Amino acid sequence: MELTDRVMRIIWVEGEGLVISDSFGRVHLLDEELRVVRSSPRVRQGRPLYGLTVAGRWVIGRDRMGAVFRWSLDTLDLVNRLDPATVCDPATLIEGEEPSPVSARGIGVWDGRVFVTAGYHHQMLVIDLETFDVLEVRPGMFGHSPMEWACTEHPTLHAISDKEGSLRFGNFADLNFPDHVKLDEGNIHRVRYDALHDRFWCTQDFGEGENSDIANGVVVVTADGVKEGEVLFARDDVEFVAFSPDFSKAYSGGFDGELHIFDNSSRELKIEHTVTGFSHQLSDITVTPAGDVFVLCQDGEIVKLTADGSFVKGMGFRRQAVWDIQPSIEDPSVLYCATDSGVAVVQVHQAATGPTLHILEDHVTGYGFTRRVAAVEGGWIGISRDRRVFRSRRGGELVWSRPLPDALVHTVKVSPDGSRALVASNACATELDADTGETLATLGVDDLPVWTGTYLPDGDLVLGTRNGVIAVFGPGQSEPKWRLDQGQYPKRMWAQDGFVYVVGEGGLKEIAIGQGVTRTWRDLLSNTPENAVVNEGLVCVSSYGMQVAAYTYEDNDFVGFMEDLPDYPKALKIVRDGAGLPFLLLGCRTGLLSLYQLSKPAEEGTFAKLEDVWLPRRSAAYTLDRHSAPVD
Repeated sequence: MELTDRVMRIIWVEGEGLVISDSFGRVHLLDEELRVVRSSPRVRQGRPLYGLTVAGRWVIGRDRMGAVFRWSLDTLDLVNRLDPATVCDPATLIEGEEPSPVSARGIGVWDGRVFVTAGYHHQMLVIDLETFDVLEVRPGMFGHSPMEWACTEHPTLHAISDKEGSLRFGNFADLNFPDHVKLDEGNIHRVRYDALHDRFWCTQDFGEGENSDIANGVVVVTADGVKEGEVLFARDDVEFVAFSPDFSKAYSGGFDGELHIFDNSSRELKIEHTVTGFSHQLSDITVTPAGDVFVLCQDGEIVKLTADGSFVKGMGFRRQAVWDIQPSIEDPSVLYCATDSGVAVVQVHQAATGPTLHILEDHVTGYGFTRRVAAVEGGWIGISRDRRVFRSRRGGELVWSRPLPDALVHTVKVSPDGSRALVASNACATELDADTGETLATLGVDDLPVWTGTYLPDGDLVLGTRNGVIAVFGPGQSEPKWRLDQGQYPKRMWAQDGFVYVVGEGGLKEIAIGQGVTRTWRDLLSNTPENAVVNEGLVCVSSYGMQVAAYTYEDNDFVGFMEDLPDYPKALKIVRDGAGLPFLLLGCRTGLLSLYQLSKPAEEGTFAKLEDVWLPRRSAAYTLDRHSAPVD
């Protein structure tokens, strides 16, 4: 049996194996060789299962809309499902309120009771573990912020975290968590008790204070709530921390794609080894009583390691995603798609029912997944997750390829005259000769990670840093001639119609160079906006909440909404039919390309699905590198 849907969470259960949840609401049991032993039935309302725990002979899960499930661990038969819309306290809801999507992982189990955030984030369910009766619907422990993790590993003291950087100490016995510590400006995905040194390890997404949106990692807090230390090894979300059975080692990693192995034999926070080369970002980990380590990558691959980080085997999960879509220079109906495998070439054809998609080429590069692509004459320039920049011709012929080894690369843009390519990375921005790949210049802003970059029509460069600085440089200049500290991290940036558009934390922002932010769109999006298009008075924005929203350009009126998409939407592009009418093309994880009409009236939601096309799925090729931490 083969897993077909992306894995979201993994837990090792002694005497059973690896219990995992997937993006369509199922749970599975794998053996230590990563073979499927059994799977739960499909459910009609199948959605990604972010919350997962095992208690006694039960598997408990929470999906992204707040439905709570219980399966039998022995059979993985589904026994109970609590609906997020109706299992609530209606007296505290506002008129018309509906459940909101959120990737909350926190499920607490204590003394035969289950504690989990409801579909309405300001409410918490208290559930009897054995009967699955709802014993109480009570206010959430963090107000409107969902509980992100619950740690009951300390013999008497429990710890819970939320999505706004708060850590609270108390006890599920009386639901009193009076002691509060602020550790981050974003999610604390994981809190684990270190029994060797009587302290708690917590992850960070953004960092805090002067390091916010600059550097983050793990923070260690004593049992009485005092911050003991931190290691800021990351420039992106940190997703997990776990310990070896004897607590002599700690493991942590996240979206930088690196697994850090700590020597925890003493109280000093010391990284002993770092493992790199995974197929993707890292999203979860579990450690067996024998000390074997299983790491989950964001693309669904699971990797088995020894306790010291040496590779044992990978599952070989066949995955695909569409990260970026850019039209070719020669023909706007021919589209270059950055994928997990490499680059696909797709054309918009005209059929009797309207535009349709044909896959013309599908090139496997042999590099890490292609994160972004930019069109050049006769082909494209792409950047890959393994810190590489490359140029190819139509047909897949490689023109040049070169590593940028200093840091992860994020975006690539080509200058208006096609002669230069701008690559944004955690280290700096690098400008390359588009014909040869040679470095022309390096640019930075306050030594900050550069997450986005673009060119203006006159050839000026614009950089966006992780902490939200937008800086404009003239050609050949090393200092910005204009700067805007807009304070929220960017994901993508482009120039259009006399403005620069930046999408990321805070929504889609329209920026007039030399002035500042002139418009913003983000209403009703439940998570960070990641991509957007602006076209003929209509603005479409996608988010990490698996949502796409439509707004009017002039008035920011909300005119369309899609959620419950099958997986994350990553790429958005406006394409046109033979008559020039616009359609929205959406590229997602799973390799899905969805084409939508934009002709429905606003009161009917604007979007009308026309067709779906899937790119072929393939296993990732990767080679891990385990190296010792540098000596100070």
